[in-house]
Amino acid sequence: MTKRIPSAPHDDRDDDDPEERGNRFGKRRRAGRDLALHVWKLTLPAAGRPGLLRRDTPFDATVPALDVADVLRYAAAARRALKGPLALEIEGPGDPLASAETVLRTLALLHEHHPEILTGLTIDGPLLDEYAEELSDFGLTWVRVRLDTLRLRVARRLVAGAIHRGEVLDRAEAAALLLEEAPRALHVAKRAGLSAVARMTLFPTLNLGEVGALARVAARAGAEQLEVVPHVPRRGAPLARAGAPTAGELSEARAEASRVWAEDREDDEAPSALAWLTPARLRPVSLDALDVDDLRQILPGPDAEETVARLLPPRRSQIVAVASEDGSLVDLPLTHAPAVRLFAVTERGITAMGSRALPADPRRRTDGVGHARDFLEALMGCRALVATRFPARAATLLKAVGILPIAAGGPVSEVLDRVARGTLRAYGG
Repeated sequence: MTKRIPSAPHDDRDDDDPEERGNRFGKRRRAGRDLALHVWKLTLPAAGRPGLLRRDTPFDATVPALDVADVLRYAAAARRALKGPLALEIEGPGDPLASAETVLRTLALLHEHHPEILTGLTIDGPLLDEYAEELSDFGLTWVRVRLDTLRLRVARRLVAGAIHRGEVLDRAEAAALLLEEAPRALHVAKRAGLSAVARMTLFPTLNLGEVGALARVAARAGAEQLEVVPHVPRRGAPLARAGAPTAGELSEARAEASRVWAEDREDDEAPSALAWLTPARLRPVSLDALDVDDLRQILPGPDAEETVARLLPPRRSQIVAVASEDGSLVDLPLTHAPAVRLFAVTERGITAMGSRALPADPRRRTDGVGHARDFLEALMGCRALVATRFPARAATLLKAVGILPIAAGGPVSEVLDRVARGTLRAYGG
């Protein structure tokens, strides 16, 4: 016996009435929005150099930052393991545009190999104008700009200094840079065709009274979204005493920001990809889970010829500078090396890339550095520097910009293999 499927109740309304069809379509469309797919969100610490030195989250040179190969590995692992849309955002530990050579290379390769991934950066504002064209060419979807104050007194409380275009700025200069560049970055993003999100961190004792003004600035600058997030005090940070907002303060601030932003924002623009990235849709992805997935891919299968399990960690692709007389042995202290030899280390091999001269400054014989800017330019793009000995000043400077100083000696091939596998500790580490 065939089971009869009940028919839908008859509707006496005219099926050809355009108004009724529009109303029914609107209901279905709203229901579709309620059932929209979620979006996986992958947040990666791939910015190894500081821009503005913030007092709520002080920059720590010892916090690891992912290199280009790491980001691509996590993106590929996420594509294998997860179904549905994926958003990838680079956020810290420094400012992504202060590590422009790494971040731009990463975005270019992601755009080439995974163009379907939505990509974004969390920035402080400075340097966006310099790289906006490249970011757009490499498929960047959005920038998230930290917009925390419009008052100089508060800005001086939020920052301790800055490193901007190779110059070290004191607190007053850094505060002025923050006030100028954070709102300007929203205008730059709009001009470059990049979607912009304004993120305001709520400090109850500092900027609670600025919520409406900040929302108005964000709206008039063209920000497509406005976030108000609570300050989370970090133990030992200078602004830990600023405290966290109460639930009521946060709720009122968000309501005020939403009201002002809606009043001042222009609604005639077409929605961008940010419409996918609402808090209700986003699902964070654990890097630990992706590490497990990646390990499954590299372990030998049951039919593989290799019968012994891998005991060493895999190599991380990177460029390493070496203080070496002839390129075969690590045999020079940093103070006696007139140049460094560069090697590209990958999972499959080690390739010599030539050499770079170090500054011919007499001070290098004692501190290993000499003129700091010239010294760091010679090591641009390197993840580590290997020498038999390091003066304390050189080690401190290298760590501050995210380059590992590694004291070792012996055959270059063996030392570089250990560097790439992470089995050699940094000097003083």
